[in-house]
Amino acid sequence: MARQAIKDTTPSGMLTKSWMVWALIFFFVASIFGLAMRIFFVAELPFFEYKSLLHAHSHLALLGWGFMLVAGVITFTMVKSHNKLLKYRKVFWGIVISNLGMMVSFPIQGYGAVSISFNAVFLLVSYVWAYFILKDIKSHKKGISLSLIKFSIYWLLLASVGLWAIAPISSLLGRLHPLYFMSVQWFLHFQLNGWFVYAALGLLIKYIWPNGDIKIPFGIGEKAALWLMHLSVLLTYALAVSWSTPLTALYYLNALGVSFQIMAYALILRPIFYKLNAYNSIAFWLKLMLWVGLLSLATKALIQFSLIIPAFASIAYTIRNFVIGFLHLIMLGAVSLILSFIAISHRIFSYDKLAKLAWIGLVTSFVLSEILLFGQGLMLWLALGFLPQYHLILAIVSALFPISILLLTFSMTRFKVASSQEEDPSFHSNILKPNKSIMKNAIYVFVAVALFSLSSCGGGGESQQNTATTTKPKVVEANPKGIGEIKSVTLNDEIDDVLAAKGKAILDMKCTACHQYDSRRLVGPGFEGVTNRRRPEWIMNMVTNVDVMLDEDPIAQQLLEECLTRMPNQNISVGDARDILEYLRKNDEKLTGKKDEGKNL
Repeated sequence: MARQAIKDTTPSGMLTKSWMVWALIFFFVASIFGLAMRIFFVAELPFFEYKSLLHAHSHLALLGWGFMLVAGVITFTMVKSHNKLLKYRKVFWGIVISNLGMMVSFPIQGYGAVSISFNAVFLLVSYVWAYFILKDIKSHKKGISLSLIKFSIYWLLLASVGLWAIAPISSLLGRLHPLYFMSVQWFLHFQLNGWFVYAALGLLIKYIWPNGDIKIPFGIGEKAALWLMHLSVLLTYALAVSWSTPLTALYYLNALGVSFQIMAYALILRPIFYKLNAYNSIAFWLKLMLWVGLLSLATKALIQFSLIIPAFASIAYTIRNFVIGFLHLIMLGAVSLILSFIAISHRIFSYDKLAKLAWIGLVTSFVLSEILLFGQGLMLWLALGFLPQYHLILAIVSALFPISILLLTFSMTRFKVASSQEEDPSFHSNILKPNKSIMKNAIYVFVAVALFSLSSCGGGGESQQNTATTTKPKVVEANPKGIGEIKSVTLNDEIDDVLAAKGKAILDMKCTACHQYDSRRLVGPGFEGVTNRRRPEWIMNMVTNVDVMLDEDPIAQQLLEECLTRMPNQNISVGDARDILEYLRKNDEKLTGKKDEGKNL
């Protein structure tokens, strides 16, 4: 490993260091919010609401750490002129101030006037950065790497349309309208699959082939590979839309998109894997970062390809463990590790012993948390219940994230940033080659994760009943029994423990990631007291006829406005709903001392 570079005391060098330190600070705070969300499942956290912490965590992870990492690596590896870099100082302060505002306001008020204002400021600043960087990289050699980097910025701009659309849609059509949920998914989809993934691939290709460009195998040109990528990103948005508007055609569009994606990734990743085997050896922890990052990207494509069957896709997103694990696979695995590796390689991230320890901790925490998330999701799908002390173990594993990031931040504050015009041939000549045993172990881990996810898509009962969401909610008179086929429910005074046990197994699998059995609110309200507030018919209709209830039932619509997260259709049968109701009766009797007070409403 090369020695730390001589300190660059120029303004551009100080900007590089400040930019990356602040990226790590936001990464650290996002990880603290994420840890707090884990603790919600095992202990009380006064003064905070789960939803507000969720918003704070996601915004800082994407707009703080994610944006600053991607934009920083693009800027400080592609722009070599000190004078050109100086104009990015105002962009830097705009990003920092807007993220600080979101960091403080989101945990307090969730989505509110202050947090939304800081979010808008961030978007405007990101446009300035996009304008500057597109202008500054024009002179670079054309090829697939530059095309990927440019298109990553185009996806960034396109993704932001979703955020701008939220306010007018909410005002004109309401937060219950499908367009509201589609706007949120628009932003997330094109951020993760477009902006972040394109940038990671483009920068990695440019690093491996600094004086040339990738050779696409099988005689397929670069333009064809790029078009496969573009079409895959556009078409796979259909799956996100289907979550709020379940139409059969959307699943087929997604199937076409993921087929294009698997072909594009195979064409682009194949020469990358082949090229890496030609380099000299590097340190263990750098190999670990790179290979776990690349395998995360490959696993992402494999998981998405497994969702080409509509019934499989619905199972995958109704078990929340898989959703969280998949998002982390992209953000923490593919994007963070690949781009951080590139940042270390260009000496804009520290690489001393403390950094080595920190990155090993981060990779370990990431891999363990993915195994827990996907493994628990598989157990829920198989109706095997929860791992012993699952939430506590996940919280302990998650604690490794802020600890490791804090060490990395401290290492970065001591780091002597390399000049943008310096080169260190000995550093770059020894930066790439995987150790075969490390590579094999990493492959085993991620094949296991992929198999967990693939297995989760293979069962789960009846096929989904696709119900097109109406363009405008109907105005109906509130019916205390709700809307659906359940018109009357007969309840015995005594609890049927056999039915209740079946109901708890279903709730554990499909509901407890968003709802707690006590009164605590997570994504949705807690279950405690529900049989005393609602009629049994309403509860069962809400479970079995969720799409219509959310569109037409005033009580369900009010809950949706409070939660801002549309409850998915989990394909629960009437019989299963009766089991769920029986356990909710038992739960209320245990926690409140009474049950079924709502049957006479």
